[in-house]
Amino acid sequence: MHLQKSNMGISLSKSKARFTVSGRFFGSAPGTADYLIVAVLWIAAFIFFDQWFDMTLITLHASDLLDCIFTGKPLKFYSYVFERASEGKYISSLYDETKVAASYNIVVYLTMAAWELPIYALNHVVPIMNYSLFLEFWGRLAGMLMSCLCCSQITKLAYELMSDKNKAKWVGYFFISSPLIPYCVIIRNQLDIVSVLLVILALRKYFKKNLTAFSLIMAVAGCFKIVPFLIVIPLLLLAEKKILKLIGFISVSFSLYAASNILFLLADPAFKRTQELLAEDTGFSDYILKTVIPGGVSDTSVFLLLYFLICVIAYVAKPSEKEFPVYTVMLGFSALSEFFLFVKWHPQWLVLLLPFVTLMVFSLFDFELGFLLDIAGMLGFLVTSILIHLTKSVFTLSIFYALTFGRFAEQQIYSPIYMFFANNGLTTIVPSTLFFSGIVSLLLVAYLNIRSSASRKCRPFDNAFKESRSLFYARSAVILVYIVPPVLSYLSQPIR
Repeated sequence: MHLQKSNMGISLSKSKARFTVSGRFFGSAPGTADYLIVAVLWIAAFIFFDQWFDMTLITLHASDLLDCIFTGKPLKFYSYVFERASEGKYISSLYDETKVAASYNIVVYLTMAAWELPIYALNHVVPIMNYSLFLEFWGRLAGMLMSCLCCSQITKLAYELMSDKNKAKWVGYFFISSPLIPYCVIIRNQLDIVSVLLVILALRKYFKKNLTAFSLIMAVAGCFKIVPFLIVIPLLLLAEKKILKLIGFISVSFSLYAASNILFLLADPAFKRTQELLAEDTGFSDYILKTVIPGGVSDTSVFLLLYFLICVIAYVAKPSEKEFPVYTVMLGFSALSEFFLFVKWHPQWLVLLLPFVTLMVFSLFDFELGFLLDIAGMLGFLVTSILIHLTKSVFTLSIFYALTFGRFAEQQIYSPIYMFFANNGLTTIVPSTLFFSGIVSLLLVAYLNIRSSASRKCRPFDNAFKESRSLFYARSAVILVYIVPPVLSYLSQPIR
């Protein structure tokens, strides 16, 4: 099809079809103003909220790991931290040692130790006042930088799938402008974004048929958070049908996590003790067995049942070359989604869904519908998080509260939305169902999209869609549901 000009804009061939809105061509990339909106929302999240507990502990433990390394005792790291925890060296005497000892995989602490090394060295030359506070801010910066790296890498991945530079940049913008970034990374103040970056890097290798590199990168990702392991098996089953090779790739994927845990189980008694205490408090079996189907001789785990079915579908499926990327995204999304729908989980983990949501929405022929479903799901998720996780400390430990302390009346509950639900006898069921519906509907639309792609005789990622910055902005603004009410409530009660 030749280029055709009209008053409405420009259209190209089927595989590169684009449309215009008000005469503006979608081929333009996101501009400075677009990224400025994201920056403003990030800054607001950074200033007004801070769930500092985990990040403070991780950064302090990483600093202690550097002590162990430079004193020649790296394999006694967990014992060193446990001793200091028993002496009340971490955060507050209100917590016993089991709550503040090192409990993550050693790869997490090694990564943070490398990031903290310049600050650690500076502190030994010129002691830094409030060293722990400085480390916590340094850790928050790491999370935001990792988010930017994710944006860059998923843009490159999108270009490899779509061969359209400007569209790929919008994919990156969709990722970075998601309300999950300011909530999961900045407000919740967690490092799950590192796993997201590794998953994106692994997917780039996966789509190039390099399953060894994919398995190795996922091995590192699983050390930061074991949830990425859920992606590994279905994706390997989709790409490789030979059993022996499958066993090899799966073994590689779990190798680093297994080896590092075995090493410290043998070398450091405190590691075993910490893991046992952690299992007693929040054992993983309690998570995966939360939702069951009663009947027969015993109850059946909904999560395990569906995960088994997803793996079977992945092994049986034999998609064409053009459909393979979308099958990959759908299976990864399905494995993670059913975990979040049927397992007890922490809200910051949801950021792991973001690469798959991003790619899935941009694979749809009805791009705007995918966008709206994502907005609905995020709205339900954030309102549910407000009702469960917006505690007093998340607000009172923020920079904003520290700067204004004493000027406004202290409140026990900094969530007007929570009070509205409580006063009207409402529960989390409605927003949680909206979250559930958004995820399931998006998956259904993606499946129907694959079925219709055959008749259209083009790849799903070569879809046409209209430029609508307003949709991007509306989606980003969903985070304001979390940010604005507590701030306004606090500012409306000055001390007279």
